[in-house]
Amino acid sequence: MTKQKRTWSLAKKVYWTTAVGFFLFTALFMIMQLIFFEPYSLKVRAHELEKEFRSMYEELGDDKVDAAWMKRIASFDMEHYSLTGVVVKDGRTVNVFLGSRPQAAAPMRDDSDYRIMLYPTLPGSEITPPAPARPSSFAGNALGGKVPDGKIPGKKPDGKVPHAGDGTLPAMPVQPARWFGPETLRLKSVLHEKLEDMLRKPLRQGIAVELYDRGIDGNRNERVWAAMAPMPDDEGKQQYMITVSTLQPVSDASSLLSGFYRYFFLAAIVLLLGFAFLFTRLISHPLVKLNEMAKRLARLDFSVRTEMRRQDEIGELAATFDYLANELNGMMGELQAANEQLQRDIEKEKQLELLRKRFVANVSHELKTPVSLIQGYAEALRDNVGQGAKRHKYASVIVNEAERMSRLVKDLLDLSQLESGHFDLWWSNVPLRSTLAYVLQLVEPFATGRVLRLDWLPEEEVMVRSDPQRLEQIVTNVLTNAIRHTPEGGRIDIRVERGAESGVVRIEVRNEGQPIAEEHLPHVWDAFYRADAASSRQGGGNGIGLSIVKHLLDRHQSRYSIANIDGGVMLTFTLPVAPTS
Repeated sequence: MTKQKRTWSLAKKVYWTTAVGFFLFTALFMIMQLIFFEPYSLKVRAHELEKEFRSMYEELGDDKVDAAWMKRIASFDMEHYSLTGVVVKDGRTVNVFLGSRPQAAAPMRDDSDYRIMLYPTLPGSEITPPAPARPSSFAGNALGGKVPDGKIPGKKPDGKVPHAGDGTLPAMPVQPARWFGPETLRLKSVLHEKLEDMLRKPLRQGIAVELYDRGIDGNRNERVWAAMAPMPDDEGKQQYMITVSTLQPVSDASSLLSGFYRYFFLAAIVLLLGFAFLFTRLISHPLVKLNEMAKRLARLDFSVRTEMRRQDEIGELAATFDYLANELNGMMGELQAANEQLQRDIEKEKQLELLRKRFVANVSHELKTPVSLIQGYAEALRDNVGQGAKRHKYASVIVNEAERMSRLVKDLLDLSQLESGHFDLWWSNVPLRSTLAYVLQLVEPFATGRVLRLDWLPEEEVMVRSDPQRLEQIVTNVLTNAIRHTPEGGRIDIRVERGAESGVVRIEVRNEGQPIAEEHLPHVWDAFYRADAASSRQGGGNGIGLSIVKHLLDRHQSRYSIANIDGGVMLTFTLPVAPTS
């Protein structure tokens, strides 16, 4: 005995699929946050700083650097936690002016290719050279020392800032720093470190912008944004507006988020497992019950019911199952009837296809004979065979066969237009008795040896609503069909009377002769159908006359039929009577 392989139940599959799906989604969400939050935030913040810096540069770029100018950049620094100043570059000497705002001095760098000095004053301001360097310059009351009064030897006569080429070392005046803290000092250090690199950066759309992934002394945990833009030269010296800003708050927020997610992830696992259990219970239990009902329905047990009263989609599904069980029995009967109808339709389609093939063969045969006659007699005329009456006979045969072919082609064209629905009738009030008399005169030459009689019962002429030409075509086709099936010496009666229904007139055409076989009666109106192909061909029929009559009577909303009677066949149809004014 083989052991059946054990599979998971639907409840387990739903539970673990839901739990793992939620877990993976949560994990992916947190991983994406950890990977992309900091770069995206840095990029957005850098873009905002660049936009604000460009706006300030467009506002101040061509203005004179004065106290109002420095006040504007001070406002920018206060808003964006940045440090902005003016760079004056004369050869390899670079001076940076931070305005008269209280600022702290940053330590000098000795390993640079440039001599970079920061001055917390305006460009061109009077600078006092320092006394011999003393370590206690920034000691005391937190950068609150004062510059001694009076002139210090070494000051240049023009009061300008001395340069490194003069052999002097400029001093940075120390002013009270009441509003800034350690971060301002740090930004000065950042400016010292990044300025040399910024001077080498190419301009992009008028400014040089850089987002550094390392801070001071290669600190990988700090991000620094810097921007520099050219200003008009001053006495041959290049001037730039420069700003630096630390993006450390963004990095700190990302670090805090990473730590928070550790606890969030643990809590999410517990919540997700509980939610997965509830979700599984809610979904799988009714599905299992519905599955059992479906199995019983498959065994044709239509007595089963779900007995669920839920007010949700599953409840609607259960109600649908109950409705299905009630309807399946009736539907099975309807399906069987529809299947039988389909079989009949298929059989009818096969019959129609057979009729089409038979019609093509008949038309080919009927066309072959007149074409052969026309060709033969035409060749005889061309070769001057026969004289006088014989040549006239040849010409008459050609004309008659051509007319026969013309009638066949015309009937085929009319049938095609009627079946496609592109056949227009020119409606008018048509005198029925006059039309019947005219058609009787037309067909009388073809009724040799047969008796045609019109039995007109109404007391006066009847006006019917029809197309005069098409009404003649209906009567002609009906009478020629009756003549074709009436033996010589037989009689054809046309009877006209008011119909049992108001507003219609009834026409009956009776002919003596052989009745139509019962199996042929349902098909006499079909195109291409002939109950007696041989006699029809001999009488000039092509099997589409009554089909044209059927389509034209349908356009008249007529009630028509054909049936066997004692000693012959009767065709009946109605026509609408024209309303009297």
